[in-house]
Amino acid sequence: MFGWLRRLIGGAPPAAGPAAGRATPAAKAAPGSPPGAATGLAQAMTQAMALEAAPEGGPGFGLQRPLVGARGSITGFEFQLPPAVAQRLAARDDVAAQVAHHGLLLWAMRPALTQGRHALAEVPAAALARPVLADKAPAGAWLCVPDLVTLPADIAAALRARGVRLGVPDGPPGEAPAADFVWLRASGGDADTVLLSAQRWQEARPRLPLVATGLAAVEEIERALQAGCMLVGGQLSRRRSASSKPVNAAAHRICELMNHLALNRDTAIVAEAVRADVALSYRLLRYANSPALGLSRSIESVEQAVLVLGRQELSRWLSMLLMASATSRQAAAALQEQALARGRLLELLARADKEPAPEALFSVGLFSMLEALLETPLAQALAPLRLSESASQALLHDQGPWSPYLQMAVAMDGSGSGIQAETLADRWGGIEAVQALSETAWAWAAALADSANDKKPVA
Repeated sequence: MFGWLRRLIGGAPPAAGPAAGRATPAAKAAPGSPPGAATGLAQAMTQAMALEAAPEGGPGFGLQRPLVGARGSITGFEFQLPPAVAQRLAARDDVAAQVAHHGLLLWAMRPALTQGRHALAEVPAAALARPVLADKAPAGAWLCVPDLVTLPADIAAALRARGVRLGVPDGPPGEAPAADFVWLRASGGDADTVLLSAQRWQEARPRLPLVATGLAAVEEIERALQAGCMLVGGQLSRRRSASSKPVNAAAHRICELMNHLALNRDTAIVAEAVRADVALSYRLLRYANSPALGLSRSIESVEQAVLVLGRQELSRWLSMLLMASATSRQAAAALQEQALARGRLLELLARADKEPAPEALFSVGLFSMLEALLETPLAQALAPLRLSESASQALLHDQGPWSPYLQMAVAMDGSGSGIQAETLADRWGGIEAVQALSETAWAWAAALADSANDKKPVA
């Protein structure tokens, strides 16, 4: 699978990672490579071989940021090199190392494309001009090439024939080469500059798709969507507006049920509270009988459902219903999916740490998105809930034993810096290990997206 890397580097890589205390054999640099290229390529080769040997497509590489589509749901991801790798590549003119690392990045895009999502990345023309890399660009990928005019015409034509879109960064439309899309990046989260650029491109080339990233709040993401951008990325979990909407009646009912569980009330009281709401009763029975739970017998009453599901599973279901109770804003579907992915990532990180309450961390991840979803301050949104001290400290004060989990998830989904993500990831074995868990979390959330968007109970 990675024979192209072997051809680029020369020689045969080790069949597995080095044993403890044993040095890794140095890879042979490609002819003409500058000093130090062999070391970078050896590291890339080790990552590539680990990726090839691992199940389910291998560990993640780089950072994966969600992109919101025109209908307000997550329709793709931006893929970035790990910050430390990007800095090393920028510090020296090493095309061979660029080819190796961007090859890994292109490989990391494949699961998203397989799921029917868009996959966006920046690749320099000097690297993409190498057939060994161009041949590995996955069909359907969106590749922004800053110096697209220097990419050989035959390689550009071959890529486009395979369904790869080639884009350019923002600039004067009259000076831009023929491109399939334009990538507008907000500097410091500045939405106004992005919107002005979008207007300029739409006037000059009205049918050219626009991608906007780096926006600092959910309202600005929605503004870019309204301005006609096809894909938009930024900090979904943050909002600019200081206005506050009252928590709706459906959310209050769900919070009441969650408090019954938190107070360890008798299951008969919980069942009675569910039965008092016809819509909630229907959702619970549909959930209990869904194939996702795989129960061997049908569940015919609310009481049965409460007993069979148990308190932990019922609490989890209610937490997800709370997220789905907010549907007023344009990006509600994207917010709900990111909340699910964030919650699942916290749960996976907690399980990796052997944390005794990973399900509680799942709810912390969900609740961290409540401010943007319910359009009310987080403290006010959480007020109806009886949260544990660890959960409250993490959500409201960024403190306590659970705060590192939330910090890690925030850094991974685009609400934090890549450098911060790399530093925090050391606790779990590095950024590639956490990215692998993040990919698992996003795949899990994607499987639930349709149900979540329709406000159906999900597993």
